[in-house]
Amino acid sequence: MLVIAHPYLPGKVELDRDEIVGLVGRNGSGKTTLINSILCQKHNIFLDNADFCESRDYSVVSAIFQEPSSQILASTLEEELRVMSHFHRVDFEIGRRLMGPYFSKDFFKLSDGYKKRFVISSVLSYSPEYLLIDEPLSNLDEEGIKLVLSLIPKGSLISEHRTRYLSSLVERIYLLSNEVREIDKDKLEDEEFLRKNGLRGFKLDPERGSPGSELLDVQVGPRIRVREGEVVCLVGRNGAGKTTILKRLSRKIYSVFQNLDLQFFRETVEEEVGSEQALSLFDIKELRDRSPFTLSLGQKMRVLLASAYASGYRVIGLDEPTTAMDGDGLLSFVRMIRLLREEKRGLILATHDRDILPVCDQIISLS
Repeated sequence: MLVIAHPYLPGKVELDRDEIVGLVGRNGSGKTTLINSILCQKHNIFLDNADFCESRDYSVVSAIFQEPSSQILASTLEEELRVMSHFHRVDFEIGRRLMGPYFSKDFFKLSDGYKKRFVISSVLSYSPEYLLIDEPLSNLDEEGIKLVLSLIPKGSLISEHRTRYLSSLVERIYLLSNEVREIDKDKLEDEEFLRKNGLRGFKLDPERGSPGSELLDVQVGPRIRVREGEVVCLVGRNGAGKTTILKRLSRKIYSVFQNLDLQFFRETVEEEVGSEQALSLFDIKELRDRSPFTLSLGQKMRVLLASAYASGYRVIGLDEPTTAMDGDGLLSFVRMIRLLREEKRGLILATHDRDILPVCDQIISLS
């Protein structure tokens, strides 16, 4: 059995070799901190009653972290697996299945979804007995989600905001709030419970604007037309070109991309956002004196969304804005959309997240 005592919260997570366990909680609740216990900054992870950090045998206990570039060894997955095969028995077929035609493509030329697949492939290929996974489904298209879910082995602890994917996958669920506690898995079907605890999984009511005058009309591959109060959603598989379109539009609109840390330029959240209204809108006033770089991934996204709203730009472009976003953040995002509609501003969303499609006025499908 693997036992992880949270370094800052009362309670612990227990994981047997023959089960898959879920980990849920608000942004900043400590899910990533718990998974990062495998790095042994504190001795709070125990394998069969022994201190794992004394041996650090990562062939037995391993992890997939949120940021793919933090754990790659080679420029392509094919090369990565060859390097790893000197130390582990490696199954190359897992990588070929998950990466398809991108098995031998340079990591830094991949879409964010395929970067995530790259790292998942590399760790799954050597079959650790226990696996800690932080937001495995972020940035993945539906095909990628189905593939990854079909390959997650027993002995896995999964931190994931999109709870609807956990319900049929896991045997047990831990909730992080002011403590670590196990909850009934059926709670993931209770919308009142989900909203109260800042979790995803509740349905958004369809919301449509009344588009006004034209704000943008450009040909960037497909024709992109945005009118006042309109939300335009770009959807499509990983690598279809959604991010590329937003990059081409970036001189005409205010854009937020997926590499969050490269988009912070101020020392504090308050300086970065520059608007009391936007801080309040995204419920990040208590973070105002923090450095953006010290926040969780979901909190970082909230800061960038607040900055985008506060920019005053008539058209905003957002690349996978709900990545690692909790239920509270999702509701704040919907409130921002309502305000943009009232202010006759436009929004372009590149997304794989089906949860937010009810807010789209126009959907452009890329193949």
